[in-house]
Amino acid sequence: MPAGATKAEPVETEMAADGKQGPLNDLVLRFTGPGAVIASGHSRGGTLPQNAGLMRSPDAGKTWESISGLGEIDYHDLEIAGQQVIALRVDQPDVQVSSDGGKTFEGVAAPAAARAVDITINPADAKQWAVGTEQGVFLSGNSGGSWRQRETTFGARVAWAAPDALYSAGLDGKVRKSADGGKNWDEVGTIGAGPKDLVALPDGKLYAYVPGGKIRRSEDGGKTWTDLVTLL
Repeated sequence: MPAGATKAEPVETEMAADGKQGPLNDLVLRFTGPGAVIASGHSRGGTLPQNAGLMRSPDAGKTWESISGLGEIDYHDLEIAGQQVIALRVDQPDVQVSSDGGKTFEGVAAPAAARAVDITINPADAKQWAVGTEQGVFLSGNSGGSWRQRETTFGARVAWAAPDALYSAGLDGKVRKSADGGKNWDEVGTIGAGPKDLVALPDGKLYAYVPGGKIRRSEDGGKTWTDLVTLL
């Protein structure tokens, strides 16, 4: 949403790749720099295959090009950890890691038998990862080499705002915060519904995408939430 705008504006998402062309939707987006975006999602028409793999845009979504996995892969979460792209695939339990901008990925051990639904990276230490699963929140301090369960919220979405501010929000909508890297947690508020995505910005604001197409915002560390925009 443009700065100062009161409602969301649609972004044209047309992509041509491998002799095929069409619009994109259901995109998971992450900025890699000013105006530079990577994304994964699906096609909604044209001749592109349903799974659009990983793509990038140098101009904030005006134009797109394929990076990898066209017609094969659907990533349901993406994060940036230093020079690495960290991803979760719909069809695989492992955490996927790329060191070449998303051209190739290697899997690292999944934190649990339950499917990972969300991943977040400590902004001060790219080796510290938190993953939300259907069994709870798991932490790794060595880039996924080993994991330890630190919280039991079912289906938690996770967001790391600062080294001392790791958040989780489960299907109950309750927001929990850890100030010590996931060792201890305190309930701080409620979003009102279980989020489909949870995002934390460096300025401390939290954003949650909840059922019904609403984006809610908290400016006080998850204690209170207000509706920002409805996308449907």
